[in-house]
Amino acid sequence: MGVTQASAAVQAAEQDETDAEIRQLIVDLRDAAQDGRELARRYADVLQKVVDEYCVEFEKRAEAALARLEAVR
Repeated sequence: MGVTQASAAVQAAEQDETDAEIRQLIVDLRDAAQDGRELARRYADVLQKVVDEYCVEFEKRAEAALARLEAVR
């Protein structure tokens, strides 16, 4: 094998390694994006439940305050 062939073989091996690293990076990024979306959905669900809880509580308090106000009139 000549120097040019050896150099070409080394470059091909490096290219294969680089391609494998890029493929793995893409897989890792897809997994991270999916994990992030799942986490965001969970937090959105929790936040929605908290907001609903507070809205119900404040609605009860507002109704009670309005009833007292009307009773005073």
